[in-house]
Amino acid sequence: MRRRLGIPCGLATLVLGFGEALRISPVGAPHRARTVVSLLSPPNTSPALVEHTGGIRAVEVVLAPWAAFELFGVALDDLPAPGAEPADLLGLRVHHLSEQLAQAPGWPARFAILDQFLLRCRGEGRLASERVVAAWQRLEQSRGRVEITALAESVCWSQRQIERKFGQQVGLTPKRLARVLRLQHAAALLSAGHRPGEAASICGFYDQAHLTREFTALTARSPLRFIAEHQSGEGSADRAAGRITSILQEG
Repeated sequence: MRRRLGIPCGLATLVLGFGEALRISPVGAPHRARTVVSLLSPPNTSPALVEHTGGIRAVEVVLAPWAAFELFGVALDDLPAPGAEPADLLGLRVHHLSEQLAQAPGWPARFAILDQFLLRCRGEGRLASERVVAAWQRLEQSRGRVEITALAESVCWSQRQIERKFGQQVGLTPKRLARVLRLQHAAALLSAGHRPGEAASICGFYDQAHLTREFTALTARSPLRFIAEHQSGEGSADRAAGRITSILQEG
């Protein structure tokens, strides 16, 4: 059995499986586990345990959350945690896509099939608000260090408006996304050798204790324990450039 602890990274994930299923459960709540082959998962603020026997076959696409909204036309804050079965959202075409992926002669053919599918989705999808995209980019660039009132003012919305639009098109409110981005920045600094106190100051936490509380709430690990496990895992489990997304655990 292979296990991976996934942590919030601020991105959406589409998994299209054509083999063995995954078992996904919120950390500390195994009774809420779900077994899935495919999954569309919005950004979140909770860690999850992903388990499989090692024989999984799937294509995974990691997306900016507003891009997932554009492709699939669903309100991301309506999706259940840790995500929804794509076929429930997109219908039989997802079953057909999984069959094509399974029957394809190799990975280049699978990627070509996936590209065609995403292009069709893009042609049929919705456009995200330019103001949502601009605000999301500002949060990303600042690594979560923007006051939400200032962020709303920068796109000429009230705080309530930006929260509602972000919920629909990003899956998290700006405040919750900012928490995740500060966590990611801190994790990167700690992984690069910074001390927790230094990382806390750079990332805008009140102090080291505040960093520890946030890290524990979002990853179920203290900062130093998480980094130690991440660096000693069986190879990298990170699935997005510039993000620490998960750690591999012993079976």
